Amino acid sequence: MTSLLSPGYTLTLGSQQWKEQLLRIELSLAAAPSLDSLSAWLPAAAPLSAAVGDPAALTLNSGETEKPVFAGAIAAILRSLDGIHVTALNAGGDLAQYRPAVTYEQVTAGRVARYLCHDAGVDVGDVADGVSILYYVADPSRTALDHIARVCGWSGAMARVSADNRLESIVVDATQADVALRYGREIHSIENRKFPAPITSFTVAGESGVGDTSSPDAFRSSIDFFAGNRPDGPSRAARWRSEPALRTAEAAGTAGAAHQRAYSSTRERGRLTAFLQPELRPGTIVEVQSLPDGLPSGPLVVYRVMHVVGTRGAVTRADFHKGGDSFDPRTLLGSLLGAAGGLP
Repeated sequence: MTSLLSPGYTLTLGSQQWKEQLLRIELSLAAAPSLDSLSAWLPAAAPLSAAVGDPAALTLNSGETEKPVFAGAIAAILRSLDGIHVTALNAGGDLAQYRPAVTYEQVTAGRVARYLCHDAGVDVGDVADGVSILYYVADPSRTALDHIARVCGWSGAMARVSADNRLESIVVDATQADVALRYGREIHSIENRKFPAPITSFTVAGESGVGDTSSPDAFRSSIDFFAGNRPDGPSRAARWRSEPALRTAEAAGTAGAAHQRAYSSTRERGRLTAFLQPELRPGTIVEVQSLPDGLPSGPLVVYRVMHVVGTRGAVTRADFHKGGDSFDPRTLLGSLLGAAGGLP
């Protein structure tokens, strides 16, 4: 006899653990520069003793899989006659509060991310090294999280906060699925949109165009960054961008390839709703089986997730882009696959 799955949760707020009594839990997860946030609603009479700044953590159980999905700290507590609403943020919130004013020299994109995390008091997980940068000015017009998303984006990497509250960045390989879901079993609904792709090329231009950031010419601006091989200029179908921090031709080429594959993936995107799936996070590659013709089976790149547990059940909603061969890391120029944790 087959039994129905019974989803569950363990929410830690300060020194208290909650496995029942909560009215609703919503966990939103997204890639940088967006923030992850955890919201929990308790009855007004619940004996909550936690305070703002106390640790918060959430583990979800689908009935088949149990995984930690969030760790951070309580950011706000709202009390009313209707109940108690607790909001928590993770390391992304710390990075979003920090506006740096510092310049780094002879670094990689990954090293910039690690330095900013160190200054903000944020732990670091695996971070792709990415492109080489002669110097990078982290100015206070952007938050540390914005800077990290920017430099990781030059390398085609997705920056995110892990379930154990560490900043990490990955070059997504969406050629093969991490998770297989089935329509009629885990999947409740799915929708997919296709858009035209009028832009056919992305060009990023730096300033010197040298072969290595250690070259004495790296500080000098070049009249011909492309060394006589200038692509077609900006047009309706060609997009150009200037990034003075990218002073080598290789780094600029990598950034252009990263923009190209990000744009191509957004030309087909959608949303799925499933029975609670704790393993889904930004960067997870999903395959959906047994779909009607015309809907995408995958691989699909998840870039935003919402886990919801309430009195009416537990669901996961995931926004996705199309994956496939265009998301093969080998389509990016440069050496992007090395990863290291902590400060160099």
